[in-house]
Amino acid sequence: MRVKLKVDLKDGREPRTMITNMLAIVEWEKTENRRSADGKGIGFVDMCCWAYILCKLAGDKVPGTWREWVAEHPDMEITPIEETTDETPTIAAPGDAPSLRS
Repeated sequence: MRVKLKVDLKDGREPRTMITNMLAIVEWEKTENRRSADGKGIGFVDMCCWAYILCKLAGDKVPGTWREWVAEHPDMEITPIEETTDETPTIAAPGDAPSLRS
């Protein structure tokens, strides 16, 4: 599952387009005790968690939790653009995986 999000923190910077990746999804599953195939649908909690993880992976300075991050940006807007499934997945080249450690 890959979801494209438009993230506008309403902080004077241009909105960003971000696409979830496997790391964002598994961190969300772990953090929120959810499964992508649980059939519960996707809500703002899920999108905020994904956006926070993706911002962290992009090197943004973020607080310790996505809830604190949302509290810092209470007027943010997150819009799902599309959900994509790669029907012909490829094997990624070896390399360093990004870290979620602060």
